[in-house]
Amino acid sequence: MVSADILKNTLARKAVIPTRLLQMGERELERLLASSKEINSTSTYRNSKYYQKYLKDYLTSTGKEDIDFTDITEEFGSSYKAFMKRNKNFSAQQINKCLCWLSKLVYLAVDYEILRASPLEDMEYEKKPAPRHRHISRAELKAILETPMLAPLQELGRRAFLFSTFTGLAYVDIMLLHPHHIGTTADGRRYIRINRKKTNVEAFIPLHPIAEQILDLYNTTDDTKSVFPLPSRDEMWFEIHELGVAIGRKENLSYHKSRHSFGTFLISEGTHREHCQDDGSLRYKDYPAVRGGY
Repeated sequence: MVSADILKNTLARKAVIPTRLLQMGERELERLLASSKEINSTSTYRNSKYYQKYLKDYLTSTGKEDIDFTDITEEFGSSYKAFMKRNKNFSAQQINKCLCWLSKLVYLAVDYEILRASPLEDMEYEKKPAPRHRHISRAELKAILETPMLAPLQELGRRAFLFSTFTGLAYVDIMLLHPHHIGTTADGRRYIRINRKKTNVEAFIPLHPIAEQILDLYNTTDDTKSVFPLPSRDEMWFEIHELGVAIGRKENLSYHKSRHSFGTFLISEGTHREHCQDDGSLRYKDYPAVRGGY
């Protein structure tokens, strides 16, 4: 059945859908920006801006401002990959992420019926190198514990990193942590009970004594304010990097390594995987079974 409204909406929709590569990228960036505000996480949007820029750099190097989707071929993808190797000196992981952004835009064109199929379906990605450890070692944890930072913001970053290492909470969850999320068991042991921002799954975390000591340095009474006076994650990135330099770490130290370290240390101390949720926190019903695991 065709009605005047269906015809009107179809024609209007066709008028606003981009038919060129970079135009589609800008449209997708707008969507990601709106989504980042809803979930309070800018990492996907921020990274995608870089991928869009690299794609633009490549087209500029070929003398083009943009390209029609119908002009994209498998050779275009191979040439873009060669450009990133030669001109950007990117690693295999960086190249693959850029190719994923390109493929995403092409598949959007397929979804909007601009293309019948993706011309990049058979494009080969770079082989990934052997994975690196995504957690810190016990020696590095000891070094962080023994290396207070002089600058107040760096010291706040060090304490927040340690708190995440002993609780498994992500940076955004610590930013949203308020006094009402802190409870005490019948035997006087404190815990955190909070819904993870990313998954909305409840996490129940009995507090390690070191985490309790850090908690006592900050707000645990005024529920109109968060516990830790943290800036945005982007502002804290440099401070965490400097922390890694201060302890002599060769690889870059990222905040997310604290969460991976939490799970690694739990398992190394004998806490079984079945007691942990997918995000690394402890299941509430299994608390008595793991409370001594520290």
